[in-house]
Amino acid sequence: MENILKDINAVMGVNGSFVCDVDGQMLSRLLPENLDDDLLSPVGRTMAQTIGGVELSRRRKMGELDLLYRDARVLVKNLRVGYLCILCEPTINVPLLNLTANVAAKKLASLVEEQRDRAMRQAAMRKAQTARSQALNDEVRSIISATQEQGVILRATGDTAIRLCCPSADRTAPRFSDKILDLAGRANQSGQVSAVLESLGYAPERRFNLLRGSERLRFTHPEKQLGVEVFLDLLRMYHQLNFTAGLDLEKDTISLADLLLWKLQYVEAEEDEFRAIYTIIYDHELAGSSEPQAVENGLRFALDITYAREVASSSEAGKIDTSRIVSVCTGNWGWYKTVTMNLQKTIAFAESNLDDEASVFLERAHRLLQMIEDAPKSTGWQLRARVGTSRQWYQTPE
Repeated sequence: MENILKDINAVMGVNGSFVCDVDGQMLSRLLPENLDDDLLSPVGRTMAQTIGGVELSRRRKMGELDLLYRDARVLVKNLRVGYLCILCEPTINVPLLNLTANVAAKKLASLVEEQRDRAMRQAAMRKAQTARSQALNDEVRSIISATQEQGVILRATGDTAIRLCCPSADRTAPRFSDKILDLAGRANQSGQVSAVLESLGYAPERRFNLLRGSERLRFTHPEKQLGVEVFLDLLRMYHQLNFTAGLDLEKDTISLADLLLWKLQYVEAEEDEFRAIYTIIYDHELAGSSEPQAVENGLRFALDITYAREVASSSEAGKIDTSRIVSVCTGNWGWYKTVTMNLQKTIAFAESNLDDEASVFLERAHRLLQMIEDAPKSTGWQLRARVGTSRQWYQTPE
């Protein structure tokens, strides 16, 4: 649009031009610097209302509006899907201007219509995605409720949990898979989990469950075209995360600290992971202290990444328990390396791509990083730190 406006502004006597939609919202502008959008948006709305009123009273379409003032002239072209407004000198040669403006108006009308149609398609997609997300959330809650009735603990994890517990997920998180629900439970309840899911119409993937059933279970629902994957006791990917002690801290999801660790453990993290990390931290306050939680309960720094239920239950619901994350990172150098690396990368991503709203996230992320750095490290951590990245510090996922 800007190149078309340049052609208009090149006509002698034109001081500037802009295009707005039918609601007066600015779409493109090429105007003197002293005229900003806040000043021009009411002008666009006034033009729209004026032309609409004239068309209503005369019962016919109005192609243009020519407003002549003592020191200025405003020529408005009705694009049907918006308006082209040209600011001119009072004595401008209007027929000469129209030779350029009429051709420009046709081009702009096509561009504005394309932009409007694209916006409508995007809005329809967002509406459909929101409806799908709500349907998936309802499905997850119904599964959790059904297992709870049988005395079984099952919680959402991964992208499924973020969709459930993060209000800004639709806006800032990556587009999640709508074909798989990720859940977490206890290995000693795997039989009961299977029974409940099968009663809800989910068929087990028997070969996978036979081979991997001690740690993971898979199910599919043919009619709903939906899959369920249940992680039992722990997640084995780049690192090992045991989430069992925090399973009953939140109503529908694993603990927020474990959910954050779930996303922070990707050594080969990309934008989707950065957006997920950003969303979790942006939507939830930090709680707890920076002191490792292991010593008081007679536990060593947990290389298997477990922590005591008694300690975990002290964290506030709906907040990220920083002491859990600090304990993981100060007891295992590999976790420390990956977590701090991904926090730093997510900070850089937020500063580059989400600067208008990133301040809340940035403050919390920097604070969490500082807690991890300041906390005393275990002997095992210090010995492994001497080796550094010369030896691979993570597992290679299957």
